[in-house]
Amino acid sequence: MKINKLIIFALIVILFSLFSLSISQSSDVTTDNEEFINYDGGSEAPEDKIPPTTSTTDNKIPPTKKPNNWIMESCFVLLIIGYIANYFIGAKTNRELIQLWGTKLQPVFMSNFSKTGNRGDFTILKVNPSTYSFIATGRTNCFGLQATLDLKKRHDLFSVLLDFIGYGNPDRMTLEIAMNKENMDPLVFALVKTKSLKKFKSDNDDIDLFCSRYSGSSINTLSNSFGVLCDTDILPSLLLKQQEIQAINMNENYIEYMHFSDHSLINPKYPKALKFVFKIPKPSEMEKLVLLTRMALHYIDAVANLELPKKYKAEADKLRDKAKENIQKQAQLERQEEIQKKKFEKKLKEKEAIGKLTPEQQRKRDEKEYQKQLRKRTSGGKTKVILG
Repeated sequence: MKINKLIIFALIVILFSLFSLSISQSSDVTTDNEEFINYDGGSEAPEDKIPPTTSTTDNKIPPTKKPNNWIMESCFVLLIIGYIANYFIGAKTNRELIQLWGTKLQPVFMSNFSKTGNRGDFTILKVNPSTYSFIATGRTNCFGLQATLDLKKRHDLFSVLLDFIGYGNPDRMTLEIAMNKENMDPLVFALVKTKSLKKFKSDNDDIDLFCSRYSGSSINTLSNSFGVLCDTDILPSLLLKQQEIQAINMNENYIEYMHFSDHSLINPKYPKALKFVFKIPKPSEMEKLVLLTRMALHYIDAVANLELPKKYKAEADKLRDKAKENIQKQAQLERQEEIQKKKFEKKLKEKEAIGKLTPEQQRKRDEKEYQKQLRKRTSGGKTKVILG
């Protein structure tokens, strides 16, 4: 990343120098008004005096000095060279970071899963120069794990510029774990940065439906930079033991959120899932990410083996029944609105069609409609007699 910043700094210095040079050259071609002063008696020639005619060969106008275009061309060439150089340097930096990630975390994943990677060995898939993916399967209590590594776009010069001025995104690792359906009680729990609580709740339907912010005594030792959202008040004491709280507090700068849910929207096939989003630290502190990954894998068994007390499980089930009922009511209202909309559109089309009829066609239509209404009235008064 330091090399990328050096490239940016060098480009800025060179472009600024060329721009200053272009300004100085443009000032050299300005016209000096003094060379047109009339030295015979004033600054203006008398109107009644006709200047003597001279031959065209003696009064040749010197050619106008034009500014050179090489400065603009040099700027474009430098930008292209800088972009190409930054692409290869940035892509190489990301590859080296991924190799270090694999070296550090390979033992962790191989000790927890029987199959790591898509080809039977430890393989990390490259999606693009800044995104990598890793899959692990073969473990009790879960179907598998997917790790997504979203790195800074170091290969893109404009993204490096944004990061240079403080608007870039950090390197992130997202762990998504699909839990077995039979091994997880109904629960929704999230540990989120306090400043992101409101947005996180609005972005996740399960949190919005079931959860409220927890402020009980069981998280007194948790850092103030985190907030806890849960559907039952017992969850924080069951999921945040002192060992986990200590690991979270020690690495609070690298944790964005943890989200456990039996109504996950990550994949419809796996509604019960765990999700962790961690920032990737600099290479010299990669052991911190190893510790956080171990903690995430520890939660697979912790959540699977968690048994809610009957009182809280009944409370969780009641919340889900109520949410299901609300969803069904909402779906019914939407169906009724759709039916009313179709009826309105049908009547509107009929009115438009009637408006296009001729008077004769209108008369026949009215007569036909009258006969139809008459038959309905008479059929309503008939009785059916069965002889037996």
